[in-house]
Amino acid sequence: MNTKLLIGVIGNQGSGKSTTWSTLFDRKVHTGKNLRKLEINGVKIPVFLINESALERKTSLEYILPDNDPQIVISSFLYHKDVKSNFEYFHKKGYDLYVQWLNPGFSDPNEKALFYNEGIINFLLGLGTTVSVKNGKLSPQHRVQELKNYIFAWHLSKL
Repeated sequence: MNTKLLIGVIGNQGSGKSTTWSTLFDRKVHTGKNLRKLEINGVKIPVFLINESALERKTSLEYILPDNDPQIVISSFLYHKDVKSNFEYFHKKGYDLYVQWLNPGFSDPNEKALFYNEGIINFLLGLGTTVSVKNGKLSPQHRVQELKNYIFAWHLSKL
């Protein structure tokens, strides 16, 4: 197990990525320049949040992330064939990868093509990623609790 963790949520625009982060932090949040504290079970865990994906911003992860690799990065990822390079970036930097995939193939036939034809799911699994598929149209409470449980357990394993 690596000493760094990426928690990713991948989906199309409007799939529920920002709603996931707002629910996780109990308020509307934006990408910052500094670490923020995520409180889970009374423990404040430092995390770096990327609320709008690098692909949506049309920029690189190197530009968004601080110079020193944060131990835990929480990030949105846009459905796009080029998203593989974003995950590969974190993998090469030694991050454990945990990804919630919101609504693959739910309403857009192009999403299904990316999921299957572009091999994104196989690519993620090949990197050793834990992948969870969720319906972003439902209340975010359950998927956010799953994220909290994963982050908290990972954090405790590093103490």
